[in-house]
Amino acid sequence: MEQLTYPLTGNDFLYQQLYQFIKDDILAGRLTFAEKLPSKRKLSQHLSISQTTVEIAYQQLQDEGFIYSKPKVGYFVEDIKTVNSAPKNSIELHLPSTIDHTLSLTIEDSHQAKFPFQLFRKYARDAFEVESSILLERGDAQGEPALRNEIRRYLYHSRGVHCTNEQIIIGSSTEQLFTLLTRLLPDATYLLENPGYPSIRKVLQYENKPFKTIDVDAEGIIVSEIHNQGNIVHVTPSHQFPTGAVLSAGRRTELLAWAGRNSGHYIIEDDYDSEFRYKGRPLKALQGMDNSHKVIYMSTFSKSIFPSIRMAYLVLPEPLLRRYQQLSNKPNITVPRHMQYIVTQFMQDGEFERNINRMRKIYKRKSELALSALAHYKEAINISGEFAGMHFIVEVKGNEDIRPIIDDMNIKISMLEDYMQCHKDKAFNKFILGFGGLEDAAIEEVITKLMKELV
Repeated sequence: MEQLTYPLTGNDFLYQQLYQFIKDDILAGRLTFAEKLPSKRKLSQHLSISQTTVEIAYQQLQDEGFIYSKPKVGYFVEDIKTVNSAPKNSIELHLPSTIDHTLSLTIEDSHQAKFPFQLFRKYARDAFEVESSILLERGDAQGEPALRNEIRRYLYHSRGVHCTNEQIIIGSSTEQLFTLLTRLLPDATYLLENPGYPSIRKVLQYENKPFKTIDVDAEGIIVSEIHNQGNIVHVTPSHQFPTGAVLSAGRRTELLAWAGRNSGHYIIEDDYDSEFRYKGRPLKALQGMDNSHKVIYMSTFSKSIFPSIRMAYLVLPEPLLRRYQQLSNKPNITVPRHMQYIVTQFMQDGEFERNINRMRKIYKRKSELALSALAHYKEAINISGEFAGMHFIVEVKGNEDIRPIIDDMNIKISMLEDYMQCHKDKAFNKFILGFGGLEDAAIEEVITKLMKELV
């Protein structure tokens, strides 16, 4: 037969596009019953794509009954007279004619241009070629053993976390794993940092769990204010979210002592971006200092790989691990096994740590450029939390409210009070400057544009 010529683009996975084009041709009668399709080799050469892409598309078409194969002969169009083509959508899709040029300085922004996408694609191909039959089956409820082993090794060497593979649980997000914790600790009253994660508050509100907030200062959460207000404390000790404060050594000891005094007390250590520290030695995780099995450690790959990967992990202390093992109707793992396989290979080959080291240098440079641009306004502002992460806090001195000014500008930016549950007056004229998504060459211009309006 003639070769198939299709306008493949970069807007979707190539195998999905090829599958859809061939399927549409079969349904429209352009490809007829018993017509032979091009070989995988010839079609891949004709379309300048890999044979793997063609093979996956053909396999999906065969699985759905649109084509059939003859061993050592090739693929042929199936008889599908009973299959009706779906009506065309009468609503046209209108894509925006212009790109949104709104400047963004939010916490969520990150820089992915230097990510090793080619290597990641190789691991993805391997996941669908080498282990495809195994990975189609249901996996371990706690996540792939090989991935948990790599996480354990990484946490021990980089964060000083002591655990076994069995203590690790994989999930799709911090929120999902936190929801699991509310099932393991059903009668708890939770204490959250103020300011802190809005998503954690939302989980507790949705699960109808009581919580209170504890203020944060330059040394992190004020442990002396905890008293007996609750029994589970959620903290971000290495880089407080969003102020950037580091929990001081004295308060770390005080917090661990509080947890050790009562069998029902636990600390949830959220270590979401501890990899990106630019000054001083790396801080040891609270979990590694804990001798009473009272710290629940959790983190995510959103910053260390990329946000859309949707993969996080939890390290349960042994008493809670036993409670988890006895839990009826355990939630199933929500991360696809293929993605777990890909991340496992990424870590086993050392590429994960190489990527972190590469991104740490990139973000450190961006931080330096941002601070250099702000130095011109040092008499009018205060800066805090600038030694780690991809954002810091800027306070504009004076009594004029800067929020209306920011709202009128074409810049996406968050105010610190947006992350506070109470005592919002302490956040007056403080905003969060996220630099992670800005190109180096644009940082000075963007910050200058912002600060000229505010000071």
